[in-house]
Parts: sequence; C-alpha cells; structure tokens
Amino acid sequence: MRKLSIVAGIAAMTVSTAVTAHDTATGYPSRGACEAASAGMSNDENAWLVATFPQFFDTTGEAASFLTRAFTCDRNSSDGLYYITDHIEDVLGSDWFAQRNH
Repeated sequence: MRKLSIVAGIAAMTVSTAVTAHDTATGYPSRGACEAASAGMSNDENAWLVATFPQFFDTTGEAASFLTRAFTCDRNSSDGLYYITDHIEDVLGSDWFAQRNH
C-alpha cells in the first residue's frame, strides 16, 4: 500500500510538471518531427527526474526510458498531424514500472 501511495504522489507531481514541459498541443507534419521534438523535451527533463525522484531513477538513462514510454507521438485522424500524447499515468501503473522499482 505504501508503494501505491508513492506512485500516486509521483504521478501527481510528474503529471503537473512534465506535461507543461512536453508540449502536447503542437501538431507535427511527420512522426519523425514529433519524435525529435519529444526527445528534445525529454532531454531537458531527464536530470530533473533523477534529482527529484532518486528512489525511482538512478540514471538519466532510466529517466529517458521512462519518458520515452510516457510520451508517444500519435497521429490525429481529424487533421493528420502527429501530437505528443501523455501516458504518464499508464506507465506509472504498468508492469514495466513496477518490475524495475522492486
């Protein structure tokens, strides 16, 4: 139960700060352009995640892996553009996250 409350806390903090750093409103003409933008935003956040949540992320590589899973580029069928999509809560609740944080 304690782990669940920690995950809920990290979710709330990460959602409130990471979403503002990852621009989910800008559309990109190609998946590559979207992924390049998302990677740049993730690079800006890696060190923050390690410093803020050292109990979950030992290295910037671990933080980068988390951010890659948490923010994907998905095509919007209505306008054909690719947008960065926030999946933070899904990743925090995933088996991948639970297994790597035993």
